[in-house]
Amino acid sequence: MDRETVLIATAGVMGVCLIFLMRRRRQDTLGGGHVMFHPRLESKLDMSSRGEVAGSLLHPEGPNIGAQSERHWFSKDPHYPERTDLLHTGHAQGGKLVIVMVGVPGRGKTYIARKVARYLRWINYRTRVFSLARMRQEQFGQKQSADWYDPNNADAHSLRMEVLRRAVDDMMRFLNRGGEVAILDGTNVTKDRRELIRKAVAQQDGFSVMFIESVCDDPEVIQETLSGVENYSPDFIASDDFARRVDFYTSVYQSVDDDEGMLIRVHNQGQRICVAGLQGFLPSKLLAFVSNLHGTVSPPVYMTRHGESMFNVEHRIGGDSPLSDAGRQYSGALSDFFEKLPNVSDTLCVWSSTMRRARQTANPVVARKLCKRYVEWRALREIEVGVCDGLTYQDVKQEFPSEYAAREENKLRYRYPRGESYLDLISRLEPVIIEFERQAEPLLIVAHQAVLRCLYAYFLDLPEEEVPYLSIPLHTVIKLENRAFGWREQRFTLAST
Repeated sequence: MDRETVLIATAGVMGVCLIFLMRRRRQDTLGGGHVMFHPRLESKLDMSSRGEVAGSLLHPEGPNIGAQSERHWFSKDPHYPERTDLLHTGHAQGGKLVIVMVGVPGRGKTYIARKVARYLRWINYRTRVFSLARMRQEQFGQKQSADWYDPNNADAHSLRMEVLRRAVDDMMRFLNRGGEVAILDGTNVTKDRRELIRKAVAQQDGFSVMFIESVCDDPEVIQETLSGVENYSPDFIASDDFARRVDFYTSVYQSVDDDEGMLIRVHNQGQRICVAGLQGFLPSKLLAFVSNLHGTVSPPVYMTRHGESMFNVEHRIGGDSPLSDAGRQYSGALSDFFEKLPNVSDTLCVWSSTMRRARQTANPVVARKLCKRYVEWRALREIEVGVCDGLTYQDVKQEFPSEYAAREENKLRYRYPRGESYLDLISRLEPVIIEFERQAEPLLIVAHQAVLRCLYAYFLDLPEEEVPYLSIPLHTVIKLENRAFGWREQRFTLAST
């Protein structure tokens, strides 16, 4: 073998190695690697064989909260870029945000904190809630009576300050190890407690603090929030004991002053919003979200895919095909389903995608006057598949093998040529979520598989890695009922496919 041939062969081997390393780095950068799955995920041969279920590992308050959180939230990945669009301040860490809840017990602070955390995680901010109530229980092992919160109880006050310092230390550790937003869920009704938090945040480069204060003086609103506290609060012992605890906190309550930092004050679960000193992209974004929250109990939301379409029959993706015979049968069954529900037609709102198969599915419900209002959303259209529109997955594999392989490698972040990724779709659906949060009536959403996967993940606070694999079958109605601290799910299969 002559020298020229050897050089060519060596260059070829080096080129292959370089391509492999570049692809590996790209996979790491995009978050490739071990993925955990939810019990409601669709089976997939190369994934279900692992037999891993994330449901048992998730904290009951949602992912990335508490001791059972995924470990990667506490580790820095050198290939994962630090986010710099939070506040555009700082150098070493980029902008990081600490959100501090303020208010006496039973005023909806935990409800707001969890809503905000769920929203931020859904739009891809690494967020964690730090609950002072749960940390107290972990440290002292039991629920404390109202006497423990008496401001004249010096020993108990010292212990509560110790819990606060531990929580603040945990928050700073989380933010310094890759977290982006930390939410402190507690009363924090005195200036000395808030000053402790502010000083800790000020010591970090580029960190900012924002207060969300929940104030309630409407008896009906207070009663609504208390119903959730009685059933779900980790601190609740008895009604009389809880009332004494509220009195103790009220006696030392100091409302947040404008000079303490950025502030969103929510009066009576959104009846009035006061704002002070808000600066930056993310705080302004959160203001829009919090302004649309209302109450701690929301009406049910029903979600369904369109009925079977002709493209479904032909196993093609994209397009704007009409319903098949089975799909038309399902649209009738869907209207029958809602006709049998008591007291729904007077209040039901229907949101539909503008695509033909979705409109045809929703049409019988509208035609039979089973809803109060009908709205078509372009944002609810199916994920755009670009140049792959009208193809089967087998066609994609044959005509665009590199695209097919890239999609299999990272379905969440893969973007079709001239199309969208799941992350693009989540961004497109943000206005839908904001509008949903202000809804006061039952809601039916008629849309598409990828769209409903994203919305379902938002409602149930599921990790984004699970989104592309969530099971949203045809001809099935998913009913989600919101409670103060979670969702109740039911599924109704109306026709077989």
